[in-house]
Amino acid sequence: MKGYILFTTTALITTIAVAYTNLEYRGQPNNTSCYGECYAEYVAINGTPAEIEQKKKELAAADEFSTIRSLWAGCAACHGQEGQGMAVFPALKGSSADYIENRLYAYRNKETVGNMSSTMWAQAGQLTDQQITTIGKYIETL
Repeated sequence: MKGYILFTTTALITTIAVAYTNLEYRGQPNNTSCYGECYAEYVAINGTPAEIEQKKKELAAADEFSTIRSLWAGCAACHGQEGQGMAVFPALKGSSADYIENRLYAYRNKETVGNMSSTMWAQAGQLTDQQITTIGKYIETL
């Protein structure tokens, strides 16, 4: 019985190893064999890993709202990607930066502003003064 199990297991592993040697994932070839000319071509197109990271930093520095992009995703879940409002959540689009900042400070201080104040307390409670200012400016540009 042990011999049968050993044979079956070995046969299965061998079949998998042979059948999936050049497996492509999401349309991309197996990247474990990218060296020599392949890697030189990759670097010519994309740059070295250090250059890629530098490009990312430069792009983020050019975007004054890069520090709050991930925060905006949370806002957009209720207020809409363009700040247009959704269901019971009000539209933010068209609001001034001062209005947004004052509301966020009020929510951060657990003040009741409207029916949905308790929903906003936790959200605004996590924000720094700089983030509140930047979010206000961002919403003003929508």
